[in-house]
Amino acid sequence: MFDLSRKENKSDQILTLGAIYIIAFVGFLVICWIIAHFFSCIAKCCLRKGSQDNYEPNNFIIFTIPCILVDFILDILFVKLILRHEKEVEQLFLPSLVFLIGPIFINIVFSVVIIIRNVSKEGPDGTNFRNWINRNTGTTAITTVLAGADMTMLNLLTSNFSGFGLRRFNAPFSEKSKELILYGCLVGSFVEDLPQFAIQIIYKLKTGEIKLVPFLLLVTSSIKLLVGICYLNKCSTLDGPTNYQDII
Repeated sequence: MFDLSRKENKSDQILTLGAIYIIAFVGFLVICWIIAHFFSCIAKCCLRKGSQDNYEPNNFIIFTIPCILVDFILDILFVKLILRHEKEVEQLFLPSLVFLIGPIFINIVFSVVIIIRNVSKEGPDGTNFRNWINRNTGTTAITTVLAGADMTMLNLLTSNFSGFGLRRFNAPFSEKSKELILYGCLVGSFVEDLPQFAIQIIYKLKTGEIKLVPFLLLVTSSIKLLVGICYLNKCSTLDGPTNYQDII
């Protein structure tokens, strides 16, 4: 009876702590969005008057990047948790590791292919991209590595973040490359998010306990899947591939 009561108290504490973390994280995202939107308004009202260039920003990327990084860190901690502490679910270690490392490799290779495709492109488009990448090699390399966590990270390079038209966030990707990024995001949802979500459900059913890392990971995975479903539904209603950045 005492053990049962202690487990219930521990579960309540974890749920409370998890809720605090989630609320704090959402608050952080809202603050980031307000700051980004503020700079975007300044750029539109003050810096681009009379300009013929289109610097329409995609500030929604401020939500995407933290969510991807938090989910990726929790994935690693979840695998570590199974390896070190969870003997009763040790059979989940191998699939968890496979669906962590496999998508990373696929995403990085896919990202490199997209970059090379644009660099090797003939004509003015290829020249523009080569000039851009020569000026922003470091940014491109870092973003490509981060894209191992999720292909959506590549959208940072074309986001015109904050609306200031910063060259490092204004990569001249071809429309075909933007399509490939879109397809990579969709494929990633099926080869990474769905299997990991299923593993987390199995973990919960087998252990019957609530622990902080699995709880937070289950929440973030649920959010990613929900956003992915809405994203896929929205994409099916678009008139052309060039509009998808409006919803990423």
